[in-house]
Amino acid sequence: MTSAARLRAATTLAAFNQRQDADRVVLRLPVPVSVNDMHAPRKGGGVRISDAYAAWMSDAGWRLTAQRPGRIAGRYTLDLGLPRESGLDLDNAVKVTSDLLQLHGVIRNDRNAERIGIWWQDETPEAVVVVAPAAGPISMPEVGA
Repeated sequence: MTSAARLRAATTLAAFNQRQDADRVVLRLPVPVSVNDMHAPRKGGGVRISDAYAAWMSDAGWRLTAQRPGRIAGRYTLDLGLPRESGLDLDNAVKVTSDLLQLHGVIRNDRNAERIGIWWQDETPEAVVVVAPAAGPISMPEVGA
């Protein structure tokens, strides 16, 4: 693990530890950038964090902090409502939103997601994010033969 990755992990853990446990977290955030816009090419090869992603993470981070959410420890469900006019593919908003929640300590690790639901909503021009503890493992439905 690089020193930058260790620092980010320590910062994320500190943010998580500063929050209180919650039964549910509901947030209104700016519409996320698409996962396709997270990275940009680096001169000389490789990739870097894109300016659009960095700007969204900063703006959304301030908005999240202002709402003073609690944390969901352990396994969780994530529901994400996006305004229809955003033009995003629904599933392209999940990763950047999960990264934001982890960075700010609302969730411990985005690998703990048990279920993710995404829907179009027309009530607000913002993204609506709902995080709750998972009720239990999701069982696989029977598949016809």
